[in-house]
Amino acid sequence: MGMTFNQLALVRAVSENNLSKAKAAALACCAEDTTQKNKEMVSRYAHILKSGSMNMIELPTNIKNFSTMEELSLTYNENRYYLAEDEKKLFELIRDMHSVSLQLMEKQIPYLNATLLYGESGVGKTTFSKYIAYKLDLPYLYVNLSQMLDSYLGGTAKNLTNLFRYINQQQCVVMLDEIDSLAVGRKYSEGSAGAEVSRSTTCLLQLLDAVTNDHIIIAATNLLDSIDSAVKRRFTQTHEIKRLSCEDNYNFIKQYLDDTGFAFDKESARKYASRDLSQAQIMTHMTRQIAYMLINKNDKVVL
Repeated sequence: MGMTFNQLALVRAVSENNLSKAKAAALACCAEDTTQKNKEMVSRYAHILKSGSMNMIELPTNIKNFSTMEELSLTYNENRYYLAEDEKKLFELIRDMHSVSLQLMEKQIPYLNATLLYGESGVGKTTFSKYIAYKLDLPYLYVNLSQMLDSYLGGTAKNLTNLFRYINQQQCVVMLDEIDSLAVGRKYSEGSAGAEVSRSTTCLLQLLDAVTNDHIIIAATNLLDSIDSAVKRRFTQTHEIKRLSCEDNYNFIKQYLDDTGFAFDKESARKYASRDLSQAQIMTHMTRQIAYMLINKNDKVVL
């Protein structure tokens, strides 16, 4: 008797180190087993698989204090994210290099699909990294590097080693947020704390060198100039995410509000979009104005 479709899907997901798909396939396998002899075991493991948030993936205890991992296909709404033209081109480059990563590996051609994003807070560095994971149907591993710092000698390097050991076992998009907190240049490192950061920077360089072609690494910073030059060179792309243009501001507002189903005043939207604003500021204002509309029982959102 051959394997069922769901059993084949489970084997494929496990072989590709895709934990979220493996979880979904395992649940499907449980659902298709209606035999009495397996009833108790199927019920038990189906309950375990369903427990907790379905989009969140359990991480090892040695990295979960500074990392989270989720399956964005269950929660991400593509229509609520506005992709500017520069970010669209960057996404296409990352996607295309990922599509040939295994072929490059077969020919022993190393290529680190790593991008360093920089720009002020609120312009959408993290949301762009989530967009990449969603579009490529890969789990999203978010790492807050500032929370990884350990005051004990060698503690930060140990945390980094544990993190990359896990990364090398998974197919996922990795977001290294606040990379400037540990990969700083020598002139920014002082005293004993600076020595620990220097050791961590060296460790990060070594770990990045060992990452294989089929991984996607994204890092983000607000302080590009402070990052160690050797770390910068490890990234194949360095890209600034800027505030949207006035026209893009309006398109973002329209796309978002159209998706919510709420009518909005186009004149006030145009006027608001003409201001110099970050995406985070626009989102906060839109949310507040939607709330005001609902509270006051108005028929449309006025920005």
